[in-house]
Amino acid sequence: MTAGVESSRPRVLWREWIACLLIVLTFAGLVQRYGILERVDLAVYDELLRLDAKPAHSDILIVAVDDASLQALGRWPWPREFHTQLLQRLAAAVPRAVAFDMLFTEAASEPGADLRLAGALGLMKAVSPVFLPMTVRTPLVAGRTPEVLAPLPVLEQAVTGLGHIHVELDSDSVARSLYLREGNAGHRWPALSLALAQVSDANKPAGGPDEPQDGTGWLRGSRILIPFSGPPGHYKTVPYVSVLNGEVPDAVLRGKTILIGLTATGIGDQYPTPFSSGSGLMSGVEINAAALDGLLRDRSLIPVRPWLQAVISALALLGWMIWLWRAGPRASLLGLSAFGVLAMLITTVLQMGLRWWLPVGSWMLGALLGYLLWSWRRLAVLLADLSLRADAMLPGSTQPKRDGWQQVVDALDRALQAKHHAERRRTEALQLLSHDLRAPQSAVLALLRTQPPHRGEDALLYERIERQVRTTLSLADDFVLHLRAEGEEYVREEVDLAQLLTEVYERVWPLAKEKGIRLTLTLPELDDDAPGCWLCVEPRLLGRALFNLAENAVKYSPAGSHTDLALVWTPGQVPVVTVRDQGDGIPASALPTLFERYSRLEQNGGVAGHGLGLSLVKTVIERHGGSIEVRSAPGKGTVFSITFHENDGA
Repeated sequence: MTAGVESSRPRVLWREWIACLLIVLTFAGLVQRYGILERVDLAVYDELLRLDAKPAHSDILIVAVDDASLQALGRWPWPREFHTQLLQRLAAAVPRAVAFDMLFTEAASEPGADLRLAGALGLMKAVSPVFLPMTVRTPLVAGRTPEVLAPLPVLEQAVTGLGHIHVELDSDSVARSLYLREGNAGHRWPALSLALAQVSDANKPAGGPDEPQDGTGWLRGSRILIPFSGPPGHYKTVPYVSVLNGEVPDAVLRGKTILIGLTATGIGDQYPTPFSSGSGLMSGVEINAAALDGLLRDRSLIPVRPWLQAVISALALLGWMIWLWRAGPRASLLGLSAFGVLAMLITTVLQMGLRWWLPVGSWMLGALLGYLLWSWRRLAVLLADLSLRADAMLPGSTQPKRDGWQQVVDALDRALQAKHHAERRRTEALQLLSHDLRAPQSAVLALLRTQPPHRGEDALLYERIERQVRTTLSLADDFVLHLRAEGEEYVREEVDLAQLLTEVYERVWPLAKEKGIRLTLTLPELDDDAPGCWLCVEPRLLGRALFNLAENAVKYSPAGSHTDLALVWTPGQVPVVTVRDQGDGIPASALPTLFERYSRLEQNGGVAGHGLGLSLVKTVIERHGGSIEVRSAPGKGTVFSITFHENDGA
């Protein structure tokens, strides 16, 4: 049953992940489609815009119908004669271009005033390009074509061209953008700022998205975001009345792009902008100046088209969901923060570096939903898997089944009880091996010594019995030691590895001398004040592991050969212990299973052993955070190398 659980869980997780991905992508699309986080995205955009503010363009000058001009010239609207005189004054200064940001859609009450103004516009046109604004009246009934409000024909014919003065208000009623061209199928007018920028040979801005057709026949294309650089009053301004009275020198006007508009309180169009917080509304003429500034410097911002926003958002969330699939719970939580930071970094680089605006609110909300959904569904799958595994561990339980976590907790409690029961049985088995089985064998040895044989055949029999008893005792001791090396918690202490290796050398030396093998010990040469090679180890088990290697080297080497124990270490480096012999060597085919329990070499059949020695060595070394390697070839001896990596005393 456990194998079935193993094979089915990845498929279940995969289906859950696909479902979460589809939900997240659909959710992000709806968030973008209905602008649920539009205000959050706009707040981020405004903050980045304020961080990227630049000084006002020096060639832009506003001639403002301000409060001082109203006080000097009277209530608005003024007679056309004032504008005629102003144009004559400006023509004498030879500016780069002039544009009115005020409508002339109705005839003047004074006879001949419109003709005189047209003449002044013609005079201005002969010196510098001059533009008038146009707008539309939006009908109250939806679906009807807006009414074009253009200047009087006599005035329109006298100027270089017309430009629309519309700005777009977002959902928070803040002006941030405009369409570069608006009109109907017969004619489209450029934005007033675009008409002025073209006079200065400004680069044609990249085409922004067009507004979808609404069925009225009014078309708007190439939306750009205005790169506002400051609050109201950011651009250089001179009062209308000062220019009219000749108080402004020609040098101030010459070569400038001049916008004439209303800035006085209570008249003209005024809108909030990204810089309006705490500084009031911005007049329409200043908004057009900001748009012109962006076009002249090629700093206008282009919003990413909606379909491309959706594609980028889908790719970002797909990458996020793949990360969730591969990452663990802790990494997923950290990744959520990293994803938010990365999204903010992307929108910042695009806006401030490449002049593209990419809202990322749908990304972050989708990523949060994906994290919550996937965490829930993955936990649910793992919970069901734990329940099945727990039932498989203890089938036939008489306890009533429960749903959810309680079932898992109950099953794990039963599993822990079974584990504790197994540990008790293991302890009892160790006691049986270490005492109850050893005691009779020791008694047999004692009896053999107290009743020595009297005949030769009896002596041979006694010798065989004693050898088998000692083999049984050795096997029991090795098996108990191996179980303790694998299962018990090590009681560690600080030990000088050089001293421990010296003790092993002293224990093996009699065996080597008896067999006629030259045994040497090589230790690092250190200064008297240098610290020893201290490690936090379990000295009895580690000493036994090193002894097993040295004993095997002596046991399986021929008389007259050389066996060397060596410690290679310098302060600051990891210690390496080597055991080198000149025995028959180990075939390459036997190396992969050399450290397995009960593994013995065929050519060692004449040497006593149980196949537990090297298994014990590997277990002890690895539990001390080390590793063991063997290099050997038939007829060339064997070298065991033990490397003690980071040893923190754990």
